[in-house]
Amino acid sequence: MSAAVKAAAIEDFIDGYPGDLPVLIVDDEVDVRSVICGCLRKLNLRVAESQTLSRARQKLESGQKFSMVFLDRCLPDGDGVDFLREILKWLPKLTVCIITGMGDSVNAEEAMECGAFAYLPKPCRISQIRNVVFRRYPTLSDSFRNGGTVGPVIDGSRGSETDSKVVLVAHSPQMIDVTLEARKIAKMTGSVLVTGPSGSGKEVIARKIHQGSERSKERFVACNCGAIPEELIESELFGHERGSFTGAISDRKGFFEEADRGTIFLDEITETSPAFQVKLLRVLQEHRITRVGSSQEIELDVRVIASSNRDLSQAVAAGSFREDLYYRLNRSGEISLPSLKDRQEDIEPLVFHFAHAAVRKTGRPVLFSKGAMMALQSYEWPGNVRELQSVVDSAVQGCNKMVLIGDLPKALSGRHAEEASVVGGSSPLLTLEEASDLYILEVLRRCGGNKRRAAEILNIHRRTILLKSRKNGWDKQFGYE
Repeated sequence: MSAAVKAAAIEDFIDGYPGDLPVLIVDDEVDVRSVICGCLRKLNLRVAESQTLSRARQKLESGQKFSMVFLDRCLPDGDGVDFLREILKWLPKLTVCIITGMGDSVNAEEAMECGAFAYLPKPCRISQIRNVVFRRYPTLSDSFRNGGTVGPVIDGSRGSETDSKVVLVAHSPQMIDVTLEARKIAKMTGSVLVTGPSGSGKEVIARKIHQGSERSKERFVACNCGAIPEELIESELFGHERGSFTGAISDRKGFFEEADRGTIFLDEITETSPAFQVKLLRVLQEHRITRVGSSQEIELDVRVIASSNRDLSQAVAAGSFREDLYYRLNRSGEISLPSLKDRQEDIEPLVFHFAHAAVRKTGRPVLFSKGAMMALQSYEWPGNVRELQSVVDSAVQGCNKMVLIGDLPKALSGRHAEEASVVGGSSPLLTLEEASDLYILEVLRRCGGNKRRAAEILNIHRRTILLKSRKNGWDKQFGYE
């Protein structure tokens, strides 16, 4: 796809900013309006201000059009949420963000139910204001403007849920080797060990092995040994007879019986006790189990795939894992998975893979900005693939058609310089020129827009105010003459 064609496709898919329509800021606090104005002007957006609901109503009823409205909830002449209901009756597509220092959870829910696009309690950070604008108009975002988008529109078509095949996303040399090793081991019949950090995809590998084996049409049963209390693990895996212990009100099959003729996956096998390891070793040797409370042996045909996030050879050396069980478990071989940070080539394809799955749930196609993808690729991923899947799922469900840096968790997105500034809290640090402009604007406000009077108070030439007004758009904002 050429750059021009792709740009056109993006414009068709994403809502662009509507011309030079201004953003209306309705707040009775001068400082709040000034900070929001400064934030929006840095995005090259025009702004208009009002300190009362009646003045804002006049602007809207006169036919003035606005791209967005930042609306304070508590104003001298009314409640912003009531005004929200009012304006959305005749302008239902208008984007309105409520900002308040007097809010609560009930009011927030009420505002969102009435159609508010966002609800920001004061003090809110400048980055939050920016993110509201970016979420509504993603192409204004720095993470879009600094390079556009990555990949195609994610529409959920790849990897349909009806496809039962296990998808192993492997583009890095390490994971290509893992794929080939899993393919080879799948054709064998013995037990397998899969090791690697938590969240690196050990169960996916286990399912891939099962899928490629002669047992693929039989059951794959997964069991997290670390999540089962020590006193219950034998009952959970091998089953029990009625009355064998308190609570055993009926006979029950264990995971091994459920997996007969198929494959059982024993996750975090190193979390089991030495006493249980002895019993598991016997099951692997004899291919028989005995339910708790019974003396009758049950013959089974089950392939065992075990996993651990620890180095089993070290666990054996430390005496926490039986050596004979270790060798019995890796009869067909041991597959070791790398951390996600050590296979950077897999991150982008994994992002798209998980995004397709998320879009199938939401039904809303998305794009990824280059900035967001760079943030995803530069993160260390301590939680590995599992953490990546969680982040992508959340970002896809929370974004407005395009995943931006602001849609990612703070650990990935970093902290913008503007986060030091807050609206409705402490004042931001400004340049000398910005501080001067704000003071001139404040004097101009108090003089009712009379430039001559303001110039006299400031002891500057009236022409200076005229030039400042044209440069900053004050005349259009307030109708000052």
